[in-house]
Amino acid sequence: MAEEEDGPTVPVEEICRVCGLGGEGALWNEYGVPQYLICPCCGTESGIEDETYGRVQASRALWLASGAEWKEPEYRPADWSLEEQLAQIPAVWR
Repeated sequence: MAEEEDGPTVPVEEICRVCGLGGEGALWNEYGVPQYLICPCCGTESGIEDETYGRVQASRALWLASGAEWKEPEYRPADWSLEEQLAQIPAVWR
């Protein structure tokens, strides 16, 4: 007999919807639930500033207008590229 599932699953999101930073863990889990983690690059909190396309666009515009400054600059890689990072944003959030 097959085990019952707890509910529908969606892809886990590990890339920031706003700036494209990855590698910080699951921002949205397999049930589409935000984990309320704060991106060390743009400062976006998953589930707060990235829950709709409009919020993502507004948050990204503010971050870029501020010079795309890292909220936690000690985590910024020495070879960081804004363009490469932005290219990592999932197509649905661009």
